[in-house]
Amino acid sequence: MFILLIILGFIMLDKEQTAFIEKHYKEMYNKLFLYAMRILKNSLLSEEAVQDTFRIACTKINIIYSSRNPEGWLVNTMRNVIRNIQKSQIILNKYIIHLSDIENVEDSTDFIKHDFELLFGDIAKSDDFKLLTRIVIDKITILEASKELGINVEACKKRVQRVKKKLKDKYEGK
Repeated sequence: MFILLIILGFIMLDKEQTAFIEKHYKEMYNKLFLYAMRILKNSLLSEEAVQDTFRIACTKINIIYSSRNPEGWLVNTMRNVIRNIQKSQIILNKYIIHLSDIENVEDSTDFIKHDFELLFGDIAKSDDFKLLTRIVIDKITILEASKELGINVEACKKRVQRVKKKLKDKYEGK
Protein backbone atom coordinates (compact mmCIF):
# COMPACT_ATOMS: atom_id res chain seq x y z
CA MET A 1 0.00 0.00 0.00
CA PHE A 2 2.81 2.43 0.89
CA ILE A 3 4.47 1.92 -2.46
CA LEU A 4 1.09 2.66 -4.02
CA LEU A 5 1.24 6.20 -2.58
CA ILE A 6 4.54 6.79 -4.31
CA ILE A 7 3.33 5.29 -7.60
CA LEU A 8 0.13 7.33 -7.57
CA GLY A 9 2.22 10.46 -7.28
CA PHE A 10 0.84 11.74 -3.98
CA ILE A 11 4.40 12.06 -2.79
CA MET A 12 7.00 13.17 -5.28
CA LEU A 13 10.29 11.30 -4.86
CA ASP A 14 13.07 10.78 -7.34
CA LYS A 15 14.37 7.27 -8.09
CA GLU A 16 17.15 7.43 -5.51
CA GLN A 17 14.80 8.64 -2.78
CA THR A 18 12.22 6.01 -3.71
CA ALA A 19 14.85 3.26 -3.51
CA PHE A 20 16.01 4.64 -0.14
CA ILE A 21 12.47 4.61 1.29
CA GLU A 22 11.66 1.18 -0.18
CA LYS A 23 14.85 -0.28 1.31
CA HIS A 24 13.99 1.02 4.77
CA TYR A 25 10.35 0.04 4.38
CA LYS A 26 11.33 -3.56 3.62
CA GLU A 27 13.90 -3.64 6.43
CA MET A 28 11.86 -1.86 9.11
CA TYR A 29 8.21 -2.74 8.39
CA ASN A 30 8.01 -5.83 10.62
CA LYS A 31 9.94 -4.21 13.47
CA LEU A 32 7.77 -1.09 13.39
CA PHE A 33 4.55 -3.09 13.05
CA LEU A 34 5.40 -5.32 16.02
CA TYR A 35 6.41 -2.28 18.06
CA ALA A 36 3.07 -0.62 17.29
CA MET A 37 1.16 -3.84 18.04
CA ARG A 38 2.82 -4.10 21.43
CA ILE A 39 1.55 -0.64 22.32
CA LEU A 40 -1.72 -0.26 20.40
CA LYS A 41 -2.86 -3.90 20.59
CA ASN A 42 -4.76 -3.46 17.33
CA SER A 43 -3.44 -4.70 13.99
CA LEU A 44 -5.35 -2.17 11.89
CA LEU A 45 -4.19 0.79 13.97
CA SER A 46 -0.67 -0.64 13.97
CA GLU A 47 -0.72 -0.91 10.18
CA GLU A 48 -2.00 2.66 9.98
CA ALA A 49 0.80 3.81 12.30
CA VAL A 50 3.48 2.20 10.13
CA GLN A 51 1.98 3.66 6.96
CA ASP A 52 1.75 7.09 8.55
CA THR A 53 5.37 6.83 9.71
CA PHE A 54 6.53 6.20 6.16
CA ARG A 55 4.23 8.90 4.80
CA ILE A 56 5.96 11.34 7.13
CA ALA A 57 9.34 9.97 6.06
CA CYS A 58 8.42 10.69 2.44
CA THR A 59 7.33 14.23 3.22
CA LYS A 60 10.57 14.80 5.15
CA ILE A 61 12.76 12.86 2.77
CA ASN A 62 15.66 15.33 2.96
CA ILE A 63 15.84 15.00 6.75
CA ILE A 64 15.74 11.21 6.88
CA TYR A 65 17.99 10.88 3.84
CA SER A 66 20.72 12.97 5.47
CA SER A 67 20.26 11.36 8.90
CA ARG A 68 23.15 9.33 10.28
CA ASN A 69 20.58 6.91 11.72
CA PRO A 70 17.48 6.66 9.49
CA GLU A 71 16.25 3.59 11.38
CA GLY A 72 16.31 5.54 14.64
CA TRP A 73 14.58 8.44 12.92
CA LEU A 74 11.82 6.07 11.79
CA VAL A 75 11.43 4.63 15.31
CA ASN A 76 11.20 8.12 16.82
CA THR A 77 8.65 9.11 14.20
CA MET A 78 6.69 5.92 14.93
CA ARG A 79 6.65 6.79 18.65
CA ASN A 80 5.17 10.20 17.83
CA VAL A 81 2.60 8.68 15.47
CA ILE A 82 1.56 6.16 18.14
CA ARG A 83 1.27 8.94 20.73
CA ASN A 84 -0.97 10.90 18.35
CA ILE A 85 -3.13 7.83 17.70
CA GLN A 86 -3.47 7.20 21.44
CA LYS A 87 -4.31 10.85 22.09
CA SER A 88 -6.94 10.80 19.34
CA GLN A 89 -8.47 7.63 20.76
CA ILE A 90 -8.64 9.16 24.24
CA ILE A 91 -10.28 12.32 22.92
CA LEU A 92 -12.74 10.37 20.78
CA ASN A 93 -13.65 8.14 23.70
CA LYS A 94 -14.13 11.18 25.91
CA TYR A 95 -16.78 12.70 23.66
CA ILE A 96 -18.66 9.63 22.51
CA ILE A 97 -20.73 7.36 24.72
CA HIS A 98 -20.03 3.72 24.00
CA LEU A 99 -23.03 1.52 23.28
CA SER A 100 -22.04 -0.82 26.09
CA ASP A 101 -22.19 2.13 28.50
CA ILE A 102 -25.61 3.13 27.19
CA GLU A 103 -26.95 -0.41 27.55
CA ASN A 104 -26.04 -0.35 31.25
CA VAL A 105 -28.17 2.74 31.88
CA GLU A 106 -31.55 2.15 33.49
CA ASP A 107 -34.50 1.32 31.21
CA SER A 108 -36.10 4.69 31.98
CA THR A 109 -33.43 6.32 29.83
CA ASP A 110 -33.67 3.73 27.04
CA PHE A 111 -34.52 6.47 24.53
CA ILE A 112 -30.89 7.65 24.59
CA LYS A 113 -29.69 4.49 22.85
CA HIS A 114 -30.77 5.65 19.40
CA ASP A 115 -31.09 9.36 19.80
CA PHE A 116 -27.77 11.14 19.71
CA GLU A 117 -29.66 14.31 18.73
CA LEU A 118 -30.82 14.64 22.32
CA LEU A 119 -27.23 14.48 23.49
CA PHE A 120 -25.44 16.41 20.80
CA GLY A 121 -28.10 18.52 19.05
CA ASP A 122 -27.67 19.42 15.39
CA ILE A 123 -24.09 18.15 15.40
CA ALA A 124 -25.47 14.58 15.51
CA LYS A 125 -27.20 15.12 12.15
CA SER A 126 -23.96 15.85 10.31
CA ASP A 127 -22.12 13.37 8.13
CA ASP A 128 -18.95 14.15 10.07
CA PHE A 129 -20.63 13.03 13.30
CA LYS A 130 -21.72 9.78 11.61
CA LEU A 131 -18.11 9.31 10.55
CA LEU A 132 -16.96 9.89 14.13
CA THR A 133 -19.45 7.37 15.52
CA ARG A 134 -18.26 4.78 12.98
CA ILE A 135 -14.69 5.28 14.14
CA VAL A 136 -15.45 5.28 17.87
CA ILE A 137 -18.41 2.93 18.24
CA ASP A 138 -17.73 0.56 15.36
CA LYS A 139 -13.97 0.83 16.03
CA ILE A 140 -12.93 1.23 12.40
CA THR A 141 -9.67 2.93 11.52
CA ILE A 142 -9.31 6.25 9.74
CA LEU A 143 -7.97 4.29 6.77
CA GLU A 144 -11.07 2.09 6.62
CA ALA A 145 -13.36 5.10 7.01
CA SER A 146 -11.58 6.97 4.24
CA LYS A 147 -12.00 3.99 1.92
CA GLU A 148 -15.71 3.75 2.76
CA LEU A 149 -16.19 7.43 1.97
CA GLY A 150 -13.95 7.40 -1.08
CA ILE A 151 -11.74 10.20 0.27
CA ASN A 152 -8.07 10.32 1.19
CA VAL A 153 -6.88 9.68 4.73
CA GLU A 154 -5.94 13.32 5.36
CA ALA A 155 -9.42 14.54 4.35
CA CYS A 156 -10.96 11.94 6.64
CA LYS A 157 -8.73 13.01 9.55
CA LYS A 158 -9.70 16.65 8.92
CA ARG A 159 -13.43 15.80 9.01
CA VAL A 160 -12.98 13.95 12.30
CA GLN A 161 -10.94 16.85 13.68
CA ARG A 162 -13.68 19.35 12.75
CA VAL A 163 -16.49 17.39 14.39
CA LYS A 164 -14.39 16.81 17.51
CA LYS A 165 -13.81 20.56 17.74
CA LYS A 166 -17.56 21.20 17.40
CA LEU A 167 -18.27 18.69 20.16
CA LYS A 168 -15.57 20.17 22.36
CA ASP A 169 -16.87 23.70 21.81
CA LYS A 170 -20.42 22.56 22.62
CA TYR A 171 -19.19 20.63 25.67
CA GLU A 172 -17.21 23.64 26.94
CA GLY A 173 -20.07 26.02 26.15
CA LYS A 174 -18.28 28.09 23.51
